[in-house]
Amino acid sequence: MKCRITIKARWVDSWFLKLLSKLAAVVGHTEQPLNWSKPTDIEIEQDAPVRIGVGFRYIGRGKLLGVPVTELPAHGTSELNSGVITFRNGIWNHEPFKLV
Repeated sequence: MKCRITIKARWVDSWFLKLLSKLAAVVGHTEQPLNWSKPTDIEIEQDAPVRIGVGFRYIGRGKLLGVPVTELPAHGTSELNSGVITFRNGIWNHEPFKLV
């Protein structure tokens, strides 16, 4: 099943993060690059719970930061049924991305 990940950045630090960081999604144990300006399609298993998180690296290097993993059940979540999963960064730079 295909799902689309979108990112909504907070205005407070979005200019800084967009300029100096690279986004990535962790789906299960696999990391996939994301884009700040457009949604990214990912493949997920349809009948199994999905572990997903979004984080960033400054200048594309180092440890993936701000990436708490959220587990979505296989059935009954509006995010999976709609095919769109949206994450937003915290209001301060050190806060992780959260499922909206």
